[in-house]
Amino acid sequence: MTETVTARAPLRISLAGGGTDIPSYSARHGGLVIACAIDRYVGVTVHPREFRGRLRTATDSCETVAEAARHPDPMLRACLTRAGLVRDRQVTVFGDVPSGSGLGGSAALAVSVLHAAAHRCAPGADALDADALAETASRIEIEDLGRAVGKQDHYMAAHGGVRILRFAPSGRVETESLDLDPGVRAELEERLLLFYTGISRDAGDVLSEQNRRTLQGHGDALERLHAIRRIADDMADCLRKGDLDGVGPLVEEHWRLKSRLGSRVSSPWLQELHDRALAAGAAGGKLLGSGGGGFLLLVCARDRRQSVRRAMTGAGLTELRFRFTEHGSRAVALPL
Repeated sequence: MTETVTARAPLRISLAGGGTDIPSYSARHGGLVIACAIDRYVGVTVHPREFRGRLRTATDSCETVAEAARHPDPMLRACLTRAGLVRDRQVTVFGDVPSGSGLGGSAALAVSVLHAAAHRCAPGADALDADALAETASRIEIEDLGRAVGKQDHYMAAHGGVRILRFAPSGRVETESLDLDPGVRAELEERLLLFYTGISRDAGDVLSEQNRRTLQGHGDALERLHAIRRIADDMADCLRKGDLDGVGPLVEEHWRLKSRLGSRVSSPWLQELHDRALAAGAAGGKLLGSGGGGFLLLVCARDRRQSVRRAMTGAGLTELRFRFTEHGSRAVALPL
């Protein structure tokens, strides 16, 4: 690498189907997720030189990645190893939200590191195959780190947009852009609100119970995931028709099913926040990602947004404003 490269990938919100992309389910039944990339990002800057030939990150310094077992971020270490950035580099990571917040930040980090590293051999790295980038990024979490996660985050980080993601039992992932009418898209953006609960958690840890119950063929878990899969079909139909009044109830039904998939998905306090939002006028809400904390997604009609905002900020939550983005990961280089 003979240039300084900055790469970033978008975070995402999932409207329906989350959990059906996890291999313990999708490898048997196939999964379906409806998700939207947002204009909040995780990214990296990689500078090709460091005094004494070390690999220096924003939080630590070591001779090589292999010697960085004490590095406080195993995810970053695994990303750098897969990308081949093992020495003679300075790496800085930046992000718009805290880690472990349910917006796909780990996947966006992996995609960004891989995209930045691709500039070593591909000057036109923005022409990278997004599917290949997503697949390699997913291997970092699923294979290298052994985490019980699916691939939706990696594909959204690589592709961007508002998408239907189909997860075949073979492991193949198909993406379809939902080309919404501009008015429908703008109204959907306005109806979706994000609030940070202040709780950071490891998605793999939260999902491990769901993963185990699914692999064991637990009837209740499977029936809930089957129902969540059907909700994703219904959500796609609503969006295609421009029926935004149907989005809130579907998100709410998704949460009713998801919150009972594992003992760590919700808690009395998190459920209280959800119920408080509905009492203030939200049509539906759910915790994003694995649950257990992170961001609360709420669906609100125009005339209810301010009352919901007051209720959530009154409970001590912080709102994250956003818009959708059509762009997946991007990289720019500054030749030395």
